[in-house]
Formats: sequence, C-alpha cells, structure tokens
Amino acid sequence: MTGQWTGRPESADRDVVETDDPEHAHHLMARRFGAHRARISGSRDRFRYRRETRGADELHLDEVRYTLSARSENSPYPGFAALTVTRGRYGFLHRGDELHLGPGTTGRYPDVSFTLLADDVAASVVRLPTPRIAAVAATYTGLPVAAFRFTALAPLSPSMATLWQSTAAFLRHQLTDDAVSASPLIRAGLVDLAVGTALSVFPNTTMTLPYLPTPPSVRPASVRRAAEFIEAHAARPLTVAQIAAACDVGPRSLQAAFRQHHGQSPMAFLRAVRLRRAHQDLTQARPGQTVAGTARHWGWAHAGRFAQAYRETYGCHPGDTLRATGVPAPTERDR
Repeated sequence: MTGQWTGRPESADRDVVETDDPEHAHHLMARRFGAHRARISGSRDRFRYRRETRGADELHLDEVRYTLSARSENSPYPGFAALTVTRGRYGFLHRGDELHLGPGTTGRYPDVSFTLLADDVAASVVRLPTPRIAAVAATYTGLPVAAFRFTALAPLSPSMATLWQSTAAFLRHQLTDDAVSASPLIRAGLVDLAVGTALSVFPNTTMTLPYLPTPPSVRPASVRRAAEFIEAHAARPLTVAQIAAACDVGPRSLQAAFRQHHGQSPMAFLRAVRLRRAHQDLTQARPGQTVAGTARHWGWAHAGRFAQAYRETYGCHPGDTLRATGVPAPTERDR
C-alpha cells in the first residue's frame, strides 16, 4: 500500500471523455485505470468509448461504455475500484484466480497485476483510495493501517452484492445533484458511506482479525472535551479520528467511552448536534429558506431521512416548523 490519505476535502467535479478511436480510448483508460497492453478484436467501424466521471473529494464514480472486445495485461490498480456490469462481460484473471462478470454482477479490480477481458461492455465503477479505507478500518477495529488489504474480488454474498449496487446507485443519484454535491458535509457523508459499505461487502483483513485487547479507558473529562469539540466544529466535515486526536485519545477508546457516557457513538452524537442546528435554523428562518436547503447545509443528503429524524426528535415535520415562522419560502417538493 502506498500513499497517505491527508483528509483534506476537494471539490465535487464532473468529467466526460469519449472517442471513436480505439488507440485513443486505451490511452484514456491507461490514464485513469493504469498502464496496460491490449489486444483488440471486433469491427472498429462503429467503435465507441465513453466515460463520464462524477467525483466528490476522495470518491469517484465512472460510467463506462466500450463497444469492442479486448484482452489486456494490466498493472495493479493503485486504489479500490468496484464495478457493476450493466451490459456485456468483464473478466479478471490473476495468480490462478479468476472472476467473470455479466450484467447485474459486481466485482473488484485486482490490486495485483492481472489480465482483463472485456466484451462490448457497459459498467458503473466506484473508486476510492485504499489508504482512506484502511484508515477507517483502523479507527473502528484497531487493525494497523499497514495490515489492511482486500482478500477477494467478489462480494461476500449475493445479498452483499445487492447492498453494494443499491449504495452505488444512491451515490450516483446524489452526485448528479449539484446542490447536494456542493455541500462539504454531504460530500464527506457520501465518502463515509462508500468506505463503510466497501468494508462490509468485500472480504478484507478486518474480517479475520485475531482477538484485540479492550481499548484503554478514557476519563470523563476527555469525553466532555470531545463533545465540546463536536459542538464547536459541527459545521465542518469530521471523522472519529479527528475528534479523538483533538482530545489526545485513541479512536477506539473514544468510541467506547462515548457509548458509556452518552449511549451512542461520536458520529451519532454529531448527527444529533447537526439536527439540532438545523432545527434552530428553521425556527429562525430567513426569506427564501427551504427545508431541503437547510438539510443539505447540515449534511443530510436524503430529505426523507432528515424529515424522519426531525419528526422523531421534535414531533412535527420540518416544513411545519418553517411555516410557523411566517417567513415566505419557495415551494419545494420535499418541504
């Protein structure tokens, strides 16, 4: 594993490339997915390659179409990339192992040298930096970052493959909404969702951990400092590791202490703080303010889930709170 995740957010982006020249197509693929040597077959008269990429911080989603058949020898993909085939067939072969994918199936790009087979394919690809996934795995399990790796190309089970596909579809839908992808908190939440789902779906070394000792205890004063840090920085993208570092304690210790003292994880506490801030904003609404815009501002990508959490906490729909202020607001479908 090379490189180091810095935790610095980038901006959301969109990029489209397409060509009817196979050589140019493979040049574009090499720039995105790594060096390879390809043998192409099939008619080039109607060849088409198209890739549309949407990204938010460390998360990138590609929609790829390649109309020929090809066999290529590929260098290891340097990060995590999982694809779902929607047309045609893909195949990965390496070290005596192989994975063949048809429409509706999902697999992971090998992180070792491999042979790729493609036949008139269309696929959706989700990409993340492996160091980012390893850092999250270390936070929640205690596994050293250097010891993290994925151990198989296929999902754990058909149900896990379905989970991955539904999550990828949700991510793709969110990133097509410019208002959603422009929110730093939502972008951070989408990255967290993708990372957490990858850890659950694809076999990796956190699933074969030996016994890990109980993390050291944390003094109540440190838990209070963590809660104060969350309150002071709730408008910023935060991770458990960042909160723990601010209080000079370990991430696993902080999580255990938060469950003991608050009955919930630090991230659940953070979501509750953000919900409270959204409620305060709605009770002090400005002209033109909307429920959807307020939810996005406080990191809620899914308006329905925001409304559900709001009702469970405050006993009414967020739109009721907004209307009670008497401030004129534009009509919106999810208010």
